[in-house]
Amino acid sequence: MNKACFWLKIFTFCALALILPITAQALLIANPDEIEVEGLVSFGEDGAAWLKWQGHEVLVTSGYMVGTDLRVVAIRHDSVVLYRPNSKQYHVLLPTSKLAYKDRTDVIWTQSLPVWKITRMVGLAYRKDYICHYATDSQNEVRRHVRGMEAMMDQVVSPHHRFYPRRGLIFVAPVHVQGTGWKHLMDRIQNSRSRTLGEWFPALNAKGTIISDGKPLDQALQRIAFATNVRISWQQPVILPLYCSLRDRPWHEILEAIVVFNGLEIYPTTEGLEIR
Repeated sequence: MNKACFWLKIFTFCALALILPITAQALLIANPDEIEVEGLVSFGEDGAAWLKWQGHEVLVTSGYMVGTDLRVVAIRHDSVVLYRPNSKQYHVLLPTSKLAYKDRTDVIWTQSLPVWKITRMVGLAYRKDYICHYATDSQNEVRRHVRGMEAMMDQVVSPHHRFYPRRGLIFVAPVHVQGTGWKHLMDRIQNSRSRTLGEWFPALNAKGTIISDGKPLDQALQRIAFATNVRISWQQPVILPLYCSLRDRPWHEILEAIVVFNGLEIYPTTEGLEIR
């Protein structure tokens, strides 16, 4: 493949990544009662929730628009409240079952969802980023009153996963991964010095955003290469799903999270970055 075709494919991918989510969000929902609550995290009136409508899934928080004219105005312990300004109507979306009581603690309620998906919802509610190891694919169902994010994440990852908060980022991985304990991955992150990449390639000091609900890791690497004009090659690439929400962070930090935490290595060279 020549260089022009390579960059054309990357440009097409980036354009689609920007257009497709907007298309799904811009639908007119005539009957809001058809919207299903798959999960919610609530602090009383604010939080985050996964909503589903006719096969479309969307993660929302207060102020978010659902479809063309429904605004999320509250995420309560037992419901998500939408408001349609044109008709001046409120619509209350109820989960299929309720928690037994209300109090001043934080609440998490979910259907059976993948751990990475629940983690993303918790991260948005508490305004944190997250990265899950590619093997984080098991399901969990969490319905608890808790006090704070760490207590909530204990419930999300139990019993087969673990989490670790660091620099506003929630790391999640299975207890046993790649033939060793998950702590090995955290040791690699803690011993990594991503600023070295920025010293080799100053463009990696600029900030960017990567949000992925399971898209292949190599697509994220292509997007970073396109945004920074830094060549990234992957020795013996494999298809790995990427689960993360990394917003407004230096590209070198994003690379560290999505590559090193997924068990790979980054090597700077005079020609660019090599992933092994």
